[in-house]
Amino acid sequence: MKKTWIFLAVMAIVLVSCNKETIDNTQEEIEKVSTEIVFNLTANHPDAATKAVKTGWEAGDVIFVFLNKVAAPKYLKMSYGVSGWTFTQMNGASEGSLGLLEGDEGSMRAIYMPFANDATVSADGTNFKFNKKNYSYYLTGTLNYTVVGGEVSGAFNMQIPDGYVQFFLDDASATPETAIQLREPHLTPQAINYIAANGAIDHTTLASGAPMTGYVYDKAVKEPGESKGYLFSGLLAAAARNTSTDYHFTLVSGGWQGSYYYKEFADRTWYRGASSYRALKMPALGDWTPITDYKPIDLGTDVLGKRIYWCSRNIGASADVPAGSTLAERQTTWGDYFSWGETAPYYTIGHAYDKTCSNWTTGKDAGYAWGSYVYSNESTEELTKYCNKTSNGYNSYTDELTELVPADDAAAANLAGIWRMPTNTEWTYLKNNLTSQWDPTNKGYVVYETGGVAWTTPTIFLPAAGVRFSGDRLINESENGYYWSSSLYTGLPTNADNLQFTSTTFNTGNMTRYWGSSVRAVTE
Repeated sequence: MKKTWIFLAVMAIVLVSCNKETIDNTQEEIEKVSTEIVFNLTANHPDAATKAVKTGWEAGDVIFVFLNKVAAPKYLKMSYGVSGWTFTQMNGASEGSLGLLEGDEGSMRAIYMPFANDATVSADGTNFKFNKKNYSYYLTGTLNYTVVGGEVSGAFNMQIPDGYVQFFLDDASATPETAIQLREPHLTPQAINYIAANGAIDHTTLASGAPMTGYVYDKAVKEPGESKGYLFSGLLAAAARNTSTDYHFTLVSGGWQGSYYYKEFADRTWYRGASSYRALKMPALGDWTPITDYKPIDLGTDVLGKRIYWCSRNIGASADVPAGSTLAERQTTWGDYFSWGETAPYYTIGHAYDKTCSNWTTGKDAGYAWGSYVYSNESTEELTKYCNKTSNGYNSYTDELTELVPADDAAAANLAGIWRMPTNTEWTYLKNNLTSQWDPTNKGYVVYETGGVAWTTPTIFLPAAGVRFSGDRLINESENGYYWSSSLYTGLPTNADNLQFTSTTFNTGNMTRYWGSSVRAVTE
């Protein structure tokens, strides 16, 4: 006959850092229920004071315990309260006996997710599946058990998995309703997907640079000067650990149409020897640089394992979207026209939209033609850089360059260092995986993540700004759009890859390198 065993004297839990430095804790049992379960989550900033994120268990904390001999969705739920831990045997979302017998033995996996105490568990085949994904750090530990005298006892040694780093942003007015995200190319959000029957943890891992969710955290016991705020967590790229790396953070508050901020930490070693239980205190928002013009818009573009963000406007434009339908209002979104591999327009200021232009900068008197192009031999189309075929090179010149170097990248040269021109692969991903719709009023394409809603979910506008070519001419404005990639068209190196569209077509292609085309930047 089966018996339902009460779990007593079970879980004294000790946090250990990712480098396995054990935090000394005093363990005390009161009536076989451990109340000395301690987290020591401090954060040592290289230059300033530390930020303690969590110093101990708090009322409402829940630990999920999965036993390898107990089939999903049955599990043990440990709940922390004023009297210590209480234990509830669960069958999915309802209470139910685990059905253990005297002498049963096996292994247990414990999971603590700091912002998912209300999660429930269901069966996914033989796996234990959480009903919500918590993109933050978690604590875990394993323990062998044997049912002896109707009891299962032991102490979990909880750890944060290697590689997790945390950031804390003080905000006394922090609320869950304020959507806030932190992005950095070296950091990857990760959540538990499921727990296998043998205790193995399967993860859902986003692309590197994908936004980390800010979870509101308000410590029950605060140190002097502390307030509640937002906690962010992600996996640090292996190549960035224990080394000095430049970090470029973007903070977005209030959703994609909210406020954008930028902060750079150059030549800093934030993570050298950092224990995973420490959180780095971010500077107050007043120390961040507001982004008001060229905003990085998250269209959910994951290319080759990296999250790519699209700039909200063309380089040289004064608006993201026209304020009205007049030609002058549409021109505010067109921006400048660049030859491929050059970082400045050929015309002088104020003459970008002359139908026939005669105002040129020094050395560009030929207008948009081979005679002005920096990487051709005078007025010929014989190339002196970015050439993979001897037949197209000046004196049979060739090189190995098939992507623009930063010095020749119009986005990198004209915007902050985080920006660059998109590769042909990135334009192709946008064309194939996102929704693009012609806007007959504003004369261009609105682009947003498939399944979203234009201008409700993150959206960019690509105006049909036409093209400058044949010396002095501007053609096809308000009808066609041409956007350079950073990629050489290797089939004919006098050309480069691009995105091009009409009101009825939206494709990638290529065109002659000296033509003056729009540039839309991306960042990671």
